[in-house]
Amino acid sequence: MKKSAISNLCMLLLLGVPAASDAQGSPTENDRLTASLESISRLEFELGNTNPRLTEPLTQLATQYRSVGRFADAHRAIDRANQIVRINEGLYTRAQLPLVQMKVANYADSNDWNKAREQLEHLFWLHRSKSRYIDGQLINDLMRLNELHLRGISEDTSEYQTFHFRQAATASWLALGAGEQLWGSADPRLIPVLYTLIKHYHLQALAVENGGRTGYELRQIVPGTDWVREREDMRRYFHLTGLRLLDQIRSIHLAAKPIDLEGAAMANLYTADWHMLFGEQELALNAYQRSHQELLYAGLPRDTLGQYFAQPSLLPEPEFHATLADASLARNAVALVDNESELPSDSARLFFAEWSPSFPFARSPYSVATEFNADANTALFTFNVSGLTEITRWVSRRRERGFAELVDVDVLRPNPVSLDARDELIERLEWLQFRPRLANGMPVEARATLVYRSAVSIP
Repeated sequence: MKKSAISNLCMLLLLGVPAASDAQGSPTENDRLTASLESISRLEFELGNTNPRLTEPLTQLATQYRSVGRFADAHRAIDRANQIVRINEGLYTRAQLPLVQMKVANYADSNDWNKAREQLEHLFWLHRSKSRYIDGQLINDLMRLNELHLRGISEDTSEYQTFHFRQAATASWLALGAGEQLWGSADPRLIPVLYTLIKHYHLQALAVENGGRTGYELRQIVPGTDWVREREDMRRYFHLTGLRLLDQIRSIHLAAKPIDLEGAAMANLYTADWHMLFGEQELALNAYQRSHQELLYAGLPRDTLGQYFAQPSLLPEPEFHATLADASLARNAVALVDNESELPSDSARLFFAEWSPSFPFARSPYSVATEFNADANTALFTFNVSGLTEITRWVSRRRERGFAELVDVDVLRPNPVSLDARDELIERLEWLQFRPRLANGMPVEARATLVYRSAVSIP
């Protein structure tokens, strides 16, 4: 048998060429896989089976296998690519990091989180022990590690949620420290890292509020012990930590040359939102008024502010936007395109997607489909988001101002719905927080329609 034929046969046996009758993919997918395998086989014959030029096509082949659910074949292709990198560059090199990241995602896709965690710990060790210098790529890799652990929070078994929470926070803090060392503490490139940490502490606060095993473990003073902080102490810690991070974002805009007045005002707006998330309404009210005045001082027309703040918003915002124009574009990207005729025309249109069945009370940190679909996982609500009202606390005989409460809630879908199911659906809204409609920085009542995407079928 000729050498080329032997090489081709070995490649096909190793990587699993799909047969014509393979039911795992369509004929088009099989053709693409066959073409990729033949291309790799030719390269191997021409260059040898350890040539670094094989790394990229093997990685692409792994991506193809993952797209059709052939995770074991994808794993073998990734391992081959990683072996070639090690032979040519050494055991611990930066070039293998994307391959290890792909391996983690591949294990997660196949729901093998035991092996995914092993690879995540290996990846963390590589970053901590084998990074020879700090650069932008290291920061990106640490943020990618944070994203993989976020996926673990929502998809791994509940007993490992706390592990993923802590590792995600550690990776993000390391990225922030590396960025400050590389760029300085006032560099705008730090803002996405800072805002990732802000959202992370909001998720931890939700977990503590929800209770259960994860909430208890996040309160532990020393992991694995019964020494725990009170819920209110943890809530205060998360609130203050988020404020410090937001202050750093504001400082970055104030340190810009020329001073970014709009960015600093937007940081104040997000600070008001942060107070809202923690029920500090008096602090939020002051911050909303301050941000309104600062946006005017930055030169934004009053009509522009009125148009943007004319509707309530779900909190927290998925990303930090340093300009009102960018914030408006992000809001307009949420499109409700199906059966819009049955949506009230006089209300703001909002979209909420639960993160996962194991973490349903949090907004998904990932990009999700925003179309209004009449499927078993979608509910449709209308309600009013209240404006500023005064409440008397009879115990202390003092009056407080409250706002952004949900009143006059109605369920439009599913329809019909039993009274018990309706009450259960409305209870889900208790976890949501809103920035109210604002007029000159003051909360006023507004009508809203909310498409609610559940992580499981709605009863």
